[in-house]
Amino acid sequence: MDPASTQEAAASPRTRSRCSACGKPFDRAADPLVPVRCNIRKFARETFHMWRCSACRCIHCWERVELARYYAGYGTKDQRLDFFSRLAYSRLLSRFKRAGLSRDHRFLDYGCGSGNLVSYLRSRGYQRAVGYDPYGDPEGAGNPAILERRAFDFICLQDVVEHVEDARELLRCLADLLRPGGRLLVGTPSADEIDLPSTHKHLHQLHVPYHLHLYTRAMLVEMGRQVGLEPARFYRRFYMETPLFGMNEAFCRRYLERFDDTIDALIEPVRLGVILRSPVLLFHGTFGYFYSPRHSVTVVFRKQP
Repeated sequence: MDPASTQEAAASPRTRSRCSACGKPFDRAADPLVPVRCNIRKFARETFHMWRCSACRCIHCWERVELARYYAGYGTKDQRLDFFSRLAYSRLLSRFKRAGLSRDHRFLDYGCGSGNLVSYLRSRGYQRAVGYDPYGDPEGAGNPAILERRAFDFICLQDVVEHVEDARELLRCLADLLRPGGRLLVGTPSADEIDLPSTHKHLHQLHVPYHLHLYTRAMLVEMGRQVGLEPARFYRRFYMETPLFGMNEAFCRRYLERFDDTIDALIEPVRLGVILRSPVLLFHGTFGYFYSPRHSVTVVFRKQP
């Protein structure tokens, strides 16, 4: 749809014409539409539009699409638990432990995908860790029977909240699953750090059409408080960033640019020759961790007694 026709499309069910965070209606003059291409190879020729709410500064994907088509064949869902993911999960586990997670706690990974985090936690002795994914197998991770009220001491919501239409309602439901005093970790790309007109720079944080809504830290905190959750700790660095060579955003961004700038290249076999022949990649791979941009926000909430 032509963005010039936003006046007529404002009431269309095929567009998001109201901020899901603060409720402000889309205003063509105050909230200009910005074209963004898809960063998945299969759909890289498709362009969508995002707009930033001029009231609360959250970012929204304008088009409503049939997401099943875009998730079909989505490569990252087939990722396996390898050395690099174990290293990343070890950093995520350290955040859980700082928030008070112990081996006798009941832990839920909501939106668990292939279940790699749960497998990792169980290998580290957290045998009461389970995963749930609304798109999972009803006989396994998609079985809603595991979602018991006040059953969990800790819930992880990593890279999920930006994929749902109503984040506030999801937080409300998860708060109901927590025991009093339980913790909920929410990790998501940060709308605060995105310069929306610079779509090339932020292509992989915008991740259209999969990312429906991107929130500011203030709005995440506000939505949590509305459902009885108080912020206890914040992080700005994405948990997968480590000082290990190449595991930082500065390197990954330039590595992807060497190919077609789609995230497919990150899950394909590493092109070691390309890296070794590039002084730029060698430099960012070695030192990028220390100056990588902070495009992520993580809030650890505590459920009020």
